[in-house]
Amino acid sequence: MEENFDALEVIAQTRGKVNMDDRPTGNNLFPLWGWLAASFYLLEFLLWQWLRQQWCLWLWVGIPLIGLPMMYFIIRKDREHTHMRTRRSKLVLDYWIFAACAIGAGGFLFGFAGIYEVAENPLICLLAGIGAFITGEELRFRPMIIGGLLGAAIGLGAFLLQGELWYWQPLCVALTAVSALIIPGHLFEKHVKDGV
Repeated sequence: MEENFDALEVIAQTRGKVNMDDRPTGNNLFPLWGWLAASFYLLEFLLWQWLRQQWCLWLWVGIPLIGLPMMYFIIRKDREHTHMRTRRSKLVLDYWIFAACAIGAGGFLFGFAGIYEVAENPLICLLAGIGAFITGEELRFRPMIIGGLLGAAIGLGAFLLQGELWYWQPLCVALTAVSALIIPGHLFEKHVKDGV
């Protein structure tokens, strides 16, 4: 009888370990990038309004300088790469890598081409919104899906802010960061912690 109890205990412990291993990790990456984007773009907006100096428009470079080392630490700590088991999860990760490269390359290319104010900020909003939507679909997490759609809609609206209205575009990026990354990211953290 004691052997049966021990076997059941081992099965229960193993099942608990599998359930813990299957939980998504690295789930605080959304809030990390969201807070960085919202902070830097809000600072860019305020400094531009105050100083009207060209260097204010390059503050976004600080986002990857701070975010990439922090992301590396989070992924290493959580060992997120071991949880990318499905083809769809791999596609989501590939999309975010593509989006990050497109945003970074676009910032430099558009900046040097003189069309930064036309395309870069709406591009950031669109790519972040679409990424949040895709991730929410993969996780089947409705707040992330809704936040992603809202972020993409803000990106489309940001294309309309041209000419003198361009100076409001950084606020669109900050708003997209809040709606598509920060709020859904914190809700997802809570969702995972509660084990729902």
